[in-house]
Amino acid sequence: MSEELIQRNLVEAPEKMGDWNFYNIGATTLKALKNAKIIPNRDYAEFEGKKPDALIVKKPLVIAAIEYKTPQELRTKTQIAKAIAQELGTARALQARVYIVTDGKKSFWVNPSTGNEILQEDGSKVTLNFDKNSTECIALISKIRSSINATNDKLKAAAMVDPLPLAERVWQDLWSVSGATPENCLYTFVEIFIFKYLSDLGVLKGLHSFYDLLGRYSGNNENEVLDHYAKTIRVKIKELFPQNQADKTTIINGTIFVSKDDKAVEGYGAVFHRILKRFNDFGTLENIDYDFKSKLFETFLKESISKKNWGQYFTPLKVVRAIVNMVDLLPGMEVCDPACGVGKFLLEPICNDLHRLFLVEDGKLKPQIALHGFDKGFDKEEQKTIILAKANMLIYFSGMIREHPDLTKEFAKLFNNTFLLQTNSILGTLARPETDKYDLILTNPPYVMSGSSNLKEEIGKQTELKKHYAINAMGIEGLFMEWIVRALKPGGKAFVVVPDGIMNRSNDKRLRDYILEQCVIDAVISLPLNTFFTTNKKTYILALTKKTPVKIDGISTLERQSSPVFTYLCSEIGETRDVNRFDIDQNDLAVASDLFNMFKGAKAKFRTDDMRCKIVGIDDFYDGSHWCVERWWTKEERIILNIEDSLPDMTITDFASLMADVSSSLLSAQEALLEIDKKKTGLKYRELSLLNSTVFDLVSSGIGMNQATLHDIDTHNVLDLPVFTARQEPVAFIEELPKKPPIFADCKNPLLSFATNGDGSAGRNFVFHDKPFYINMDRIAIRIVDKKIDIRYLYFLLHDMKQRYGFNHAYKANRHNLKIVQLMIPADENDEFDLSQQQQIANIYMAVEQTKAEISTLRQSLFNANVVIDNTEYPISYVPLLLLFDTSKGIAKYTKKYGNIHPGPYPVFSASSQTPLTHLDTYDYDGRYMTWATNGFAGTILILDGRFSINGDRGILLPKDDRTDLDFDYMKFVLEPIFREMAKGRRGDNGEDEFTKLYPSMLEDVMIPVPVDHDKHISLEAQKSIAKKYLTIQQCQQEAVKKLDMLISQKVSV
Repeated sequence: MSEELIQRNLVEAPEKMGDWNFYNIGATTLKALKNAKIIPNRDYAEFEGKKPDALIVKKPLVIAAIEYKTPQELRTKTQIAKAIAQELGTARALQARVYIVTDGKKSFWVNPSTGNEILQEDGSKVTLNFDKNSTECIALISKIRSSINATNDKLKAAAMVDPLPLAERVWQDLWSVSGATPENCLYTFVEIFIFKYLSDLGVLKGLHSFYDLLGRYSGNNENEVLDHYAKTIRVKIKELFPQNQADKTTIINGTIFVSKDDKAVEGYGAVFHRILKRFNDFGTLENIDYDFKSKLFETFLKESISKKNWGQYFTPLKVVRAIVNMVDLLPGMEVCDPACGVGKFLLEPICNDLHRLFLVEDGKLKPQIALHGFDKGFDKEEQKTIILAKANMLIYFSGMIREHPDLTKEFAKLFNNTFLLQTNSILGTLARPETDKYDLILTNPPYVMSGSSNLKEEIGKQTELKKHYAINAMGIEGLFMEWIVRALKPGGKAFVVVPDGIMNRSNDKRLRDYILEQCVIDAVISLPLNTFFTTNKKTYILALTKKTPVKIDGISTLERQSSPVFTYLCSEIGETRDVNRFDIDQNDLAVASDLFNMFKGAKAKFRTDDMRCKIVGIDDFYDGSHWCVERWWTKEERIILNIEDSLPDMTITDFASLMADVSSSLLSAQEALLEIDKKKTGLKYRELSLLNSTVFDLVSSGIGMNQATLHDIDTHNVLDLPVFTARQEPVAFIEELPKKPPIFADCKNPLLSFATNGDGSAGRNFVFHDKPFYINMDRIAIRIVDKKIDIRYLYFLLHDMKQRYGFNHAYKANRHNLKIVQLMIPADENDEFDLSQQQQIANIYMAVEQTKAEISTLRQSLFNANVVIDNTEYPISYVPLLLLFDTSKGIAKYTKKYGNIHPGPYPVFSASSQTPLTHLDTYDYDGRYMTWATNGFAGTILILDGRFSINGDRGILLPKDDRTDLDFDYMKFVLEPIFREMAKGRRGDNGEDEFTKLYPSMLEDVMIPVPVDHDKHISLEAQKSIAKKYLTIQQCQQEAVKKLDMLISQKVSV
């Protein structure tokens, strides 16, 4: 051993620099330092004889190598460069994180990996003078360790330490070599991360340390090192953090490198070594900041997990934080997430308050709050979501673990008590009914219909569960919602992310009524589409407080809510709603969260000028048919808020995800309908006429005003009495007329009306009336006299009567002609009208109609999708359209009348891109050509092939000089968006719509993006390649839309 080390007792009692060991030496070689186990045991080659002046070490990691110089040696730039270069190789051999050259008055801080001086955040050089007793120096070195690496010389703010580069590289290494599932790649990443992390915290030491393992590569082959990791280090980690005996999970639970029986998997030694080096190059994990901890899993998941599964792992962090901001967390609380994923909803609320909520006394960890996270997992064989949650919790508790490295078993106990895997039943959390247990529930439960019937069958087998889930709500989300309400203590609060089905489905009205009965609705926040990864499902944040019973006349009663509800319409959540999730400035959700905190302190007095916020009376929830609050903003309000309905451009990946989402939604709809259909029973019916006055009262007396008179008394106030004609919407709002009372209706006594006149209206345009109204003309209303008739059932009997009976302008749906309308009403064994069976059938019809409406929305999403293909593989040149094509307009005289005079087999195309306008006995063009509509849907392009003509509402693009290097399919796909944008409708001075035409003279400035070859010549081959992609997308789009149209138009009978 070095004499210097012995004489100064540096091995046993080194000087300290904060938590690090400081060795102020100069006469001891690297070989001697290695033998003294001060630096890692590896081959330092030609540097074995080097004698560093000083080292900062946290065994076995060398944090800094220091070279002392005299002031005379650091006067000029040349001298400084020479001094830095002198021992740079030694610093690199030591794998030091920083290399410092100092003369005691000035210091030069160097990144050993690059040889460059380290820069401040503003780009200036670090100038702080090195002093081992300076806390400023300790802080700087810590910052350097967490910032610089082989590709970066610049300090970063703590929050800017980004795990993305590490996640990307490790993911690529793992997947390319193993081909393992994304889930297993994720587990592997997390395990190696935890290994490095515990080493940096000082929990794993000596032969169990990350750095000791790296040092073993100098004397062992890669497979032997992996074997040491499997047999020694993993065993140690599990010893420090014992598994939960209930679900057999701990903070690590399997990698692609190690088998289930803790043996190294043959053939993975090299990639294991490469990944260890990746982590080592990334820098220390000891001082990672709050944001790093929060974003780590999210970053890796976005890089690795198949996109369709993202949503089942976690809620976007910005959504979690907005909800957490709305929460009041107090010691003594029982907090639960029944579908916890990786645990964000439980970990984010405590992150900044760990030392208050988790005390360490007498060598014991004493939680002041109880956290409960349950999850079923996502893989049938190895359901390991809980492992990720426990590993995540370790990261959040890193500061406390660093302070108490001997209490790992106490922390493991906390992790195990917090997160529990539910694998005893396919029901998962739903298999453990709980009542009045939790003060706070924060969750984003799964919302899928698929599989819900299997769960309900399982529930039906157990009497206790059948009683617990008495509401029998739709889908898995409905079951979770009932679980949440029952599990809350009286006065307890829940913040739940819910899909639009719960808020909207007629078959979930019973669930909504149950929520109103049991809870106070504090808030409903409408989230934008695509808030959650790769699904455009509409979602909301529902904030509830469970009611506390009060005694009324000695009877325990849940009072009707009287307080208003906070509602908010979010357009953005602070990040792009695509696969990239880049930060953006607009974060309506954060604003909503802050406003809610102001609202909850004084609900009745709260006021705001924010147009995205509405404070809504609770009657709208009790009496309304839905809770989809975004519908309560008028069109005018949405225009002021600049809420766009149009879909943005999407990539092929986005479009594929949209297709997958449509498919998933259809499967969910199918399961919902099948679930409803199971409830059918054998029925008998009574037939009666719609004119049966003992059952129905037909009201048709109108006020009979002409349009001008009605216009004069129209108040335009929606709170006044609506006036109806054949149109479905009111034509006016008026005050009550003298001596002419309105037709009475309310929620308990609604009326159903329909149009009696008009080719397109007679027997259609149904309206449910739940408040008084007037009929002007051309409408008849039905009041139900017999209370055993359900008005919704009546609607479904009549909704297609226009088609069945042929009502139109000539054959009106008036009282005289309605005598042919016969109705089939379910009857019981006594031949009385069976109201419950009518309601059941009406529910089925409503479910079908809602499903069709949802399918229609999906259809529009697909139809309107504008897919943009990434063509960066081809050089693009912008060429004037008129250099490539001659343009010409068709002949105006080609009209339908002209076609009748000159009939023939050759089509004439006009503005419509669907069918010919007429056919002639002559033609103007013979061949394949590209044409566009100059009027009507101006700018739409139609490729025509054969013999045809065009009229004045269509133009044609003729390749100049008969050139043959233009692919029409490619040209159509790139030109049509340009043409359509040029032809987009505009508003006139008086607010009226003006439709712009697109004539050949307007195309002079159009530039076409065209792929070119290396010689800058237009590439026909590249055009065809790109067009093939567009055609494939178009074919998928058209086939999907066609099938959805068939579904929407399908008549369903019950």
